[in-house]
Amino acid sequence: MGCYISVAGREHIISFWEYAAFLANSIVFILIGGNEATQATRLFTPAAALAIGLVLIGRIAAVYPLCALFAFAPLKVDIRYQHVLVWGGLRGALALALALAVPDSVPEKGVIIIVAFAVVAFSIFAQGLTMPWFINVLGLTRKTGTASESIDAPGGR
Repeated sequence: MGCYISVAGREHIISFWEYAAFLANSIVFILIGGNEATQATRLFTPAAALAIGLVLIGRIAAVYPLCALFAFAPLKVDIRYQHVLVWGGLRGALALALALAVPDSVPEKGVIIIVAFAVVAFSIFAQGLTMPWFINVLGLTRKTGTASESIDAPGGR
């Protein structure tokens, strides 16, 4: 006898695990940030600004050329969604874990951790908080009643 789940049930399970991942990332971010980034002014350094710029350039260099490879294929990604992919690369726990894994023998370990924390903070606060506005500006929402909802990407979920 098999176990079946309804479409609505599947969507609820996916939503739950997405929220659980968000919550786990948030907890890791808060714990590491409270432990390592004791001086907020250290987050605003030229090294942090350079790292944020390089991360954005890296996302551009990854997303646009790869999507261009599929420009004439059935898997073509609309340019508006490419912009969202570049701006919405929200990840944090892995970058911080990798920074913390740098051996203590590396003299720049503290700077690496602070720069990684700054990049993650920028990703969460600047990019995360502007994403709804950005999606709206790109025309990827539709008005339904009083609330707007995101338009599903081609191919669905």
